[in-house]
Amino acid sequence: MELINIRNISSSWGINIKDYKGLSERATLIISDDEEKFILKKKASLTQFESELKLLKHLKDNGFQAQFPISDKLGSWIVSYKGDYYCIYNYLDGETFSASESLQNPIAPKLLGRTIAVLNNTMNSINFANEFPNKDLFHMVYGFAVKEIEKMDGSEKLLKVYQQLEKEIKTVVDSLTKQLIHRDSHIHNIVFKDEILTGVIDFEIAEVNVNIFDICYCSTSVLSEVFFKENSRESWIKFVGDLVSEYNQYSLLSTKELKSIWYVMLCIQTIFMAYFTNNKEIYKINKEMFFWIYENKINLENAILTKN
Repeated sequence: MELINIRNISSSWGINIKDYKGLSERATLIISDDEEKFILKKKASLTQFESELKLLKHLKDNGFQAQFPISDKLGSWIVSYKGDYYCIYNYLDGETFSASESLQNPIAPKLLGRTIAVLNNTMNSINFANEFPNKDLFHMVYGFAVKEIEKMDGSEKLLKVYQQLEKEIKTVVDSLTKQLIHRDSHIHNIVFKDEILTGVIDFEIAEVNVNIFDICYCSTSVLSEVFFKENSRESWIKFVGDLVSEYNQYSLLSTKELKSIWYVMLCIQTIFMAYFTNNKEIYKINKEMFFWIYENKINLENAILTKN
């Protein structure tokens, strides 16, 4: 985004821009003349933002730390500019765990597991979950992802695995409790300072889905960054065990749910593979991750079940 547009949008909040840095296609870090930091975000729609705002207010009212938007000079949370909607969030002071630190620092899986569990509990108490997309994980995999993969990957080994797993995944997904989840709970969306939660960010794609999705997504987000380090893979299995163990202390999972984690991880990997079918390198990495997780079912289940 050009500086002139950032300045025009930020003027609604009375913020004079000294510097800025693009963080993603939709998010920009802005720094004011008096060195205050904010996050400027382009929103998908007004309706989506209104639901997100209700969710953030619910979290705030229940004492859960999350990045919250700031009202402008007229008391509005969002402004329209050149046909798009924008809002500004407070900047969370702190840092996120890197993937390597998540595996090496024993406090990391505890803080991450506890945070996701409390977040899931708080989101589960919402009485307006019907305002968010309601997704069927089985359909996401077999109604969309596998079909996309089949178009470009004729691997008999891969397709045979999907055929073998189809009935099992359908049974597992249908048996899992559904609730409103964060949906993007990777390690870089959970901010800490001095081992205290500063807040969770990026609730734009919150949806209703299986209850263990967030803990599985956090796990695979770490693996994706360390996958090609052989020793780190084994450390990751222990990390998952510790992460789930801490989660289980704050949001109790049944044995059936614990045994379903492996299946949900495979579903997540499949969805990532489908989204990156047009990028051969990223697709290849996610495919290798899929097979590695698939082949380590016993090791993963042992790490999870022995601690819960």
